[in-house]
Amino acid sequence: MHFEVDCFAHKMHDGHHRLRRSRNLSIPIFILWKMIPELKEESMNKIAIERLFLMIALIASATLLSAQDVDHVYLKTGSVIRGNIKEIDPVDHVKIEDLCGNIWYYKIGDVEKITAEPYQTGFGVEKESLVFNHGFVNMTSLGFLAGSSNNMQVAPFSLLMVNGYRNSLGITTGIGVGIEFLSTNYMPLFLDLRYDFLDGDVVPYAMAKGGYSLPLSSDRSEYDIDYSYTGGPLGAVGIGLKIKSRSHFAWDIGLMYRYQKTSYTEIYDWNQQEYTYADVYNRIEIRLGFYID
Repeated sequence: MHFEVDCFAHKMHDGHHRLRRSRNLSIPIFILWKMIPELKEESMNKIAIERLFLMIALIASATLLSAQDVDHVYLKTGSVIRGNIKEIDPVDHVKIEDLCGNIWYYKIGDVEKITAEPYQTGFGVEKESLVFNHGFVNMTSLGFLAGSSNNMQVAPFSLLMVNGYRNSLGITTGIGVGIEFLSTNYMPLFLDLRYDFLDGDVVPYAMAKGGYSLPLSSDRSEYDIDYSYTGGPLGAVGIGLKIKSRSHFAWDIGLMYRYQKTSYTEIYDWNQQEYTYADVYNRIEIRLGFYID
């Protein structure tokens, strides 16, 4: 786990630096302004011209001196502290004041390197637009199949992952796999189709999926009864909402109607009688997960 010390306060702090630089520049500018009458009186003689070039050089020097780099302390944990180094002992420790005004103390053994680098504070920089890109995507979600409280399986748990491709028209096609806990554990294999209604960082979409669920444990015994499970078709249609929180990552919420059919056979040991039953699920499927593009 690592972090970079940065906060809104550093922008204000940086603003104070700019104000100080403006005051520093105002001194030679003020003197230059006062020199204008003198230049007229001396009719732009050689002395006045030399003074003019001297003041221009002072202004340029003040500008260069004000454009200083920010100290960076890189820790071995991967964290980065930016600010102004207050104290450094090459064999013991380093003390740095970050851009928020906080003081940090680190042992030299915890430090990877110390540099002075330009740092972009964010003023005048346009924030990157958060949009859903076309290309390969991964959608992983947790959910449950909500049903009546009278059912034996009230809300079976579901974990699904879809890998697919989103084109420039907002259509995503993918292949999904997962695990669902119905009468026994099943592995659904399905085709997933989605269509985005809008562009932007919050995108509603319609979706449909269809496939087949395979039992992960086909046989089991309980008392004098043997159970044999078989799979069945699945299908779902619904709507969802993708909310992009940062580049290449979004939260994914889905609400669907879900159909699932499975079956199992009971074999009684004492008379070898077989009875086959079909489980049909007509459920509301609620899902929450993440989307990576």
